[in-house]
This record gives sequence, C-alpha cells and structure tokens, in this order.
Amino acid sequence: MEEHISSLQNQLVKHIVRLQQKSAERRKTGMFVAEGRREVSLALSSGIRSVRLLLCPDIYTEDPAYPLPVPDLQTLPVTTVSRTVYNKMAWRKDTEGVLLVGKQGNMSLESLSLPESPLLLIIEGVEKPGNLGAILRTADAAGADALIVTDSRTDIYNPNVIRSSLGCLFSVPVVSSSNHEVIQWLTRPENWKDSVPVVYSALLQTSIPYDEADMTGPTALIFGAEDKGLSDIWRAASHRHIRIPMTGKIDSLNLAASVAILTFEAVRQRRRAAGET
Repeated sequence: MEEHISSLQNQLVKHIVRLQQKSAERRKTGMFVAEGRREVSLALSSGIRSVRLLLCPDIYTEDPAYPLPVPDLQTLPVTTVSRTVYNKMAWRKDTEGVLLVGKQGNMSLESLSLPESPLLLIIEGVEKPGNLGAILRTADAAGADALIVTDSRTDIYNPNVIRSSLGCLFSVPVVSSSNHEVIQWLTRPENWKDSVPVVYSALLQTSIPYDEADMTGPTALIFGAEDKGLSDIWRAASHRHIRIPMTGKIDSLNLAASVAILTFEAVRQRRRAAGET
C-alpha cells in the first residue's frame, strides 16, 4: 500500500484530472480512468492492463456482485486518498470511492475472435458519448460478438462513455477503425469461417421492415451518426436497407434506441432458429 494522498497538488492527482477531462491526454498517454465498483471490477476482470488503483476509505464499500480482486502490489499499486482528493478526481462526487487508471486496449479487426455466424454492430461517426455508452449496454445484454466504431467523433475511453455503459466498454469486444478498413475487412471471404456477413443498414429510404430481414446468418448491422445518418460509402456497401416502421408523428428514433430494437430482433430470430424459447 502506498502513501495516503491528501493534497490536491499531488502530481498523480493532477494527472488523473487531466485524463478525465482531456481526450488529448488520453491519446498521448494511452491511458484512461474508470470510476465506480462495477466499472473497475469489469475492467480488471476483462484483462485491462492496470496502472494504479485508488481507494477512498471514507466512501468505498465492497459490492459482492462486483468484487475487486486482491491486487498484487507489484503489478497493481494501490493508493488511498482523502474524500477531498477523491472528489477532485471523480466525475460522481462522494460516489463509490474507487478509481482505476488503466492502459487502453486498442483491439484490431484482425484480433477479433468471432464464431461462424457472428452478430456485429457497426456505428458510423457516433458523436454523443451517452449514445455510445447505451449502445455498449445493448451489445453486452444481447451478446453481440463485437461493436465496431468507424470514423468516430467521440473518444471511446471518454469518461461519459465508460460511465453510461456501466463498464460494458470492458465486457464487449470494441474496435475503433475507419470506414474503408472495416468495409475491406467485411468483404474479404478469407476473413470468415462460413460466409461473408450480410450488411444491413438502418435507412428510411428504399428499405424493408426490419422483421422481414433474415438475420439468422452472419450479420452486420450498420447505423449512421445522430445528425448525418449513414454516409454514401456505407449505403453502397450494404446488402439490404431495413427500417423500423413508425406510426406516430415523428419519423426517426434516437440512435441508441434504434440499435437496441434491431439488435434484439436479430437475437429473437437466432434464438427461434436454434429452437430456443
């Protein structure tokens, strides 16, 4: 156990504040901060390379559902901090009392371990961290095989992504890449055990209702940015366009809601095809 920190001028405290607030600092160092029992537990159990664990004894209590492993102090230094210092570093003041500084994973398309009939979620140009976090929760709940973020306008290690995902950033295989690289990867037959995934794009134009699409085989669901929708490159790369029928006064749903509806339709079809109830 290292020395207790009670000074706001401590250099480690200042470094963690910069990691929380600045995407440039996260890019430069390749580090991120996870905050909260659930988030830290999922990060550690997923094999994230940890740099330091910080505990505030005045706030922290154990949660049997999300335990923290007893750390090897040679690989995971533990530091205790005062309530004042913790609240300086944390987004959620006086909450849960645990922070983890870790190394970013940087998974690649080639490193994904996928089954014969994968279900892939692809999000182009996502801008809002809260939407990305909600999509990660859907991917985790549905058992999607990977979430691929293309040409993203938000940092996937943004504290708001980690917080709104409830730590699912660490439980779901996530790759950040470019549109061009992902399309090339999807269309190469040698990358797939069975067949090239059918790419379904969520579009209102020239589309069929989502429940008429067959998602029981290798499937990639592609969704566009909140403000711009899908780019022409993905419209051209898609095999089929599907839509969620709208009977109200509006003609579109929130991005995260659309992802949830189509993802669980794919899950429903796959369970039915497998004879599951």
